[in-house]
Amino acid sequence: MRVLKHKTCVNKIIDKIDTDIGLIEKIETMLRRFARGTPAAARTQKGRTQASYYNKISALSRSLRRQMVSLRTVIVSLKGLSRSLQKKYRQKIKKLITMQRQVQGISKVNCLLSSTAESKKVYSFIVRCARELLHADICVARIILDHAHTFIISAGPSLSGGLKKKMPLLKQGEGLARLALHIKKPVSIYDMHNDKRAVTKEAIQKTGMRSMLCVPITFLQKPLGVMSVYTKRKRRFSEGDKEVFNTFASQFAMAIQGSRHYQDIHMSYFSAIHALVLALEARDPYARGHTERVTRYALAIARLLHFSPSDTEVLRYAGELHDIGKISIPDFILNKPGKLSPAERVIIQLHPVKGAEVLEPLEFLKTALPIVRHHHERYDGRGYPDGLRKEAIPLMARVLACADSFDAMISERPYRLRSLTIKEALKEISDNAGSQFDPHIARLFIKMIKHESHPQYAS
Repeated sequence: MRVLKHKTCVNKIIDKIDTDIGLIEKIETMLRRFARGTPAAARTQKGRTQASYYNKISALSRSLRRQMVSLRTVIVSLKGLSRSLQKKYRQKIKKLITMQRQVQGISKVNCLLSSTAESKKVYSFIVRCARELLHADICVARIILDHAHTFIISAGPSLSGGLKKKMPLLKQGEGLARLALHIKKPVSIYDMHNDKRAVTKEAIQKTGMRSMLCVPITFLQKPLGVMSVYTKRKRRFSEGDKEVFNTFASQFAMAIQGSRHYQDIHMSYFSAIHALVLALEARDPYARGHTERVTRYALAIARLLHFSPSDTEVLRYAGELHDIGKISIPDFILNKPGKLSPAERVIIQLHPVKGAEVLEPLEFLKTALPIVRHHHERYDGRGYPDGLRKEAIPLMARVLACADSFDAMISERPYRLRSLTIKEALKEISDNAGSQFDPHIARLFIKMIKHESHPQYAS
């Protein structure tokens, strides 16, 4: 507003001076005309008086001309001042818009941090915001997982983007990222092509990046990782850039700590529930070690099916908790040596439903509930509790069903005289592929078991 007032005042002054110059020019013209005829009458006394007037008028005319020159100089200066003020005004507006966008971006991240969004989504959002608000081509965050590895999150058209696999942590003193982490301060490079601190020369040449800025991600002085931005054009990062990037790094640190705290709570709950499973196995001597073995088989199939890390984690939870519903089954039914009555069979078949009900209050196990509920469904639709068939059965439940049935076949049970051999159990799975089991999963499972060095398997 102040700049606008200055601009208005300057324009008014220029207009006033232009008016005054016009008036002075008219007066000066009239004086010249009046003085033209005077020298001829200068021979008489009266003429001498007129000559004196003529000289005074000429002097006044010259003075007016000098004033007009001065006024025109003032006008040029004022116009230059006006242009300068307008330029500063535009720069201020541009800076304010940038600051507003930065504040909005930081505010959005704060809102996401206070929500229940998945930690990896929060990480990716922070990286994207930092890249956009710092007008960078690439933004990368490296989270320290352990003493030897980092996890990479990236954003930018020159990279594939998103979450990356584990990468080796840079050695001490190697690269700018490690330096920023070591000194706990922002570090920048103006031209990576000519700076010895830029160690990844091949990557720099491949992506065409020239300048970079790195800031450490720390929480209570503890190093958690590094954030870096890269630009294709040479750029000197300002103190304001470093301050904004530091803010994003602080938000990243809070997201990491929040995620790890959340995981600790999850593990506390999971450990408590897993203790119930172990207590259940203690009630049923025939089931001892069953949960561990089923989980191991299921995870082996998951690797063959190329499950994502998050899906593998869900399957692990489901595998370790799939029989939690058996806590509702009386011991005399659970350990009955003979054939179950129809009523007892109904009670047994309710354990997947009871298991899902036990786990339902725990939000972090929500994705495992369908697997626990449906791990006794059959591919042909004759399973329980809901009679689902084929692809209507969740994929991870189909995996768990195969692993669970196999371990039940090769383990001792009170309702049969002996357990099956590995070879016999695999034949059962092969014979029931397409009826009880998903045929593709059955084939993978048989192949996996045959390739294991299992002492009971005879080819």
